[in-house]
Amino acid sequence: MSAFTSMGTDVLQRQVAEGESRAASLALQDMYEVSRCVAWVRQGHHHKVCLQFPDELLGDAAAVAEALTCQLAQPVYILGDTTYGSCCVDEVAAEHVGADAVIHFGNTCLSPSQRLPVLYVPTRLHVDTGGMLERLKVALKEEMNGDHPLVFLFDARCQYVAGEVFSELHDLLPHLVCSSLVGVKWEEHTTPDTEDKLACHSQHRERKGSSSNEQNVNCCIACETCNSDLKCNHDDSGKCHESGVENVHRNSHNDSSTSDDSTSFKRNTEKSHGEVKFNGRRVLLPSNANINECNFIYLGPKGPTLDSLLLRFASATFYHLPPSGGEVQKVSGMQSLFRRNIKLEMIRDAQIIGVLVGTLGVARYREAIARLKTIIKAAGKRSYTFVVGKPNEPKLANVSEIDVFVYVACPETTLVDRASDPVLYRKLVAPWEVEVALVAGREWSMNFESDFSTLLPGGAHHMAVCEAAGRQEASVSLITNQTQTLGLRDSSEVGTAGPVMVQEGKALAALHVGGGGQVLGGRSWAGLDPSHPAPAASTVVVEGRKGIAAEYQDEKV
Repeated sequence: MSAFTSMGTDVLQRQVAEGESRAASLALQDMYEVSRCVAWVRQGHHHKVCLQFPDELLGDAAAVAEALTCQLAQPVYILGDTTYGSCCVDEVAAEHVGADAVIHFGNTCLSPSQRLPVLYVPTRLHVDTGGMLERLKVALKEEMNGDHPLVFLFDARCQYVAGEVFSELHDLLPHLVCSSLVGVKWEEHTTPDTEDKLACHSQHRERKGSSSNEQNVNCCIACETCNSDLKCNHDDSGKCHESGVENVHRNSHNDSSTSDDSTSFKRNTEKSHGEVKFNGRRVLLPSNANINECNFIYLGPKGPTLDSLLLRFASATFYHLPPSGGEVQKVSGMQSLFRRNIKLEMIRDAQIIGVLVGTLGVARYREAIARLKTIIKAAGKRSYTFVVGKPNEPKLANVSEIDVFVYVACPETTLVDRASDPVLYRKLVAPWEVEVALVAGREWSMNFESDFSTLLPGGAHHMAVCEAAGRQEASVSLITNQTQTLGLRDSSEVGTAGPVMVQEGKALAALHVGGGGQVLGGRSWAGLDPSHPAPAASTVVVEGRKGIAAEYQDEKV
């Protein structure tokens, strides 16, 4: 019964999501980049701006709003409770006040927004760099003499110190390559090396020992003193070409990743040039390197960001650097990936699959939903779409006839932690897993794709699907030992009209045979019956029941 009802005390006792509030020694201006926010609003001529904060930063929300209001001479609005994950831009809440822009504070999944322009301010996590190099020397004995590049990744909130950490690590690991965040601007309080220069320097150092080494080094020195609006690219012949960075990032007055950025969003991320994009990050690798053969150093706390990266490169080794110090942890996503393989059997066993909408702001989410419904229908299964906000056990228990839910959300929200919420972990699957289970030709791999955009047309892993139902295929379930069927037996299975008689003489449209309509028709209570006569009017006033629906005072628990 607890799955359907709640006493409400869990809301009061719920722990705030893990995170760090602003340190007392860190000024409000530095933490939230107030001057940058003011300049962005003015340059964009935005009149209604919403400020989105995660739970752990709500204590500073009023102070930040007051500082922005004083400088902008216009009111701003605080979004204190997000509709879905706090890492995504909450366009639904922003539209309640008719906002024309959003400033997103805190950790972000960097998913492109659907409609509104967005400024990402990742804020800061305290990073203890003392002794970091010595701890890494012990953990990276195998990598020091390796031939393949080692990629440096970091949490968005550690961006302010990433350049400094990378410079120290590169002396120890010459083949280290630095990543950058797509759509998040490096500001003046960061180190002088910008993201493009760091990536460019990594390319130059990979060419050490070649005949053109001296030329490349001189070019690299020129890059360090060049205008920040330029970057250098090198072709296989070692020639240097300068080009503007507008094609890689939005210009300075609009750092957002909106639907206007669809060109870079759709671009294949694994080109022969060595540019790779994944999970809102960008890496420039040497032309002969493969991202799937690299290992990674990750600076940041444990959480959805690291979990998503571990599954994306499950065969790789990650060296986790906790921001607060401590020992370097060697982790891998291989065990987590293998543990999720049972979900493929659950999808094949399911007769009714729910499409659970976990975002209304991430670009192209409607395309992802439409594609999933096409795949499910072609496999001979039923699909129903649900929009319930943040999913939990009581909400999903209301539709118990759904065998499994495919969760359409951002790359980080899609993955539910098995330890923190085992019920949701069992019920939710990712769009990539649905395609592996139901699409002919889609093969399982060690690279779990939590970003649904890569599965859509123009994405790196897009595969065309047939909208028509395929011929029936049968196999044996590894969970139930029963026969699994994919595809429709014949066209007569898809009813379009004509009621049929089902239990207790209830009429049911053929369209709902085998679906939710048949399940509801078989229940003993299916809601109020309008055919019953209305009760007689009464002029006597009586005292009603007291309490809440879960427990009235006259009920015995």
